[in-house]
Amino acid sequence: MAADLMISGVPIELMDGDASYVPLKWVGALFDKVSEKLGNKRLFVLCILGLQSSGKSTLLNALFGLQFTVSAGRCTRGAYMQLLKVEDTFTEELGFDFVLVVDTEGLRAPQLSNKSKNCDNELATFVIGLGNLTLINIFGENPSEMQDILQIVVQAFMRMKQVKISPSCLFVHQNVGEVTAKDQTMEGRRQ
Repeated sequence: MAADLMISGVPIELMDGDASYVPLKWVGALFDKVSEKLGNKRLFVLCILGLQSSGKSTLLNALFGLQFTVSAGRCTRGAYMQLLKVEDTFTEELGFDFVLVVDTEGLRAPQLSNKSKNCDNELATFVIGLGNLTLINIFGENPSEMQDILQIVVQAFMRMKQVKISPSCLFVHQNVGEVTAKDQTMEGRRQ
């Protein structure tokens, strides 16, 4: 039943946000069943990381027409995955038949302040290791927030290098004022 839901595009919980637990046997069985139903298809995994309330789910919804839940504060807990079929006209050019979009809970959640750093590092390492491409979503112009997420991401990529996995990332910087961005760029060049 879960395989049918996943094939029809329903988001499925991949990582429990309260326990930071991935039911590996269940997820493995789910993908086996999906593969059995769809045949030998090529899959591209796209993940997203960002601070809490930085618009990760909103960005994925806008890019792919998805319906991940959005609201202020801690909305997504853990990680959810949604399977998208690539139109047949694009599969040869792209090199894959499906995109698995993985939406994650926000890093540096105030509700998890006592264990946030460890949970953040685990989540970042998990999704960066899982994805072919991870979108690093940066919202606004707060330098300390940018530094926070960059430190987490760099640590996760260093862990991937240790185990010889070479994922890719793409930075998405949202809500940057044009005038401010120009001034900050010029200031950065002077330094």
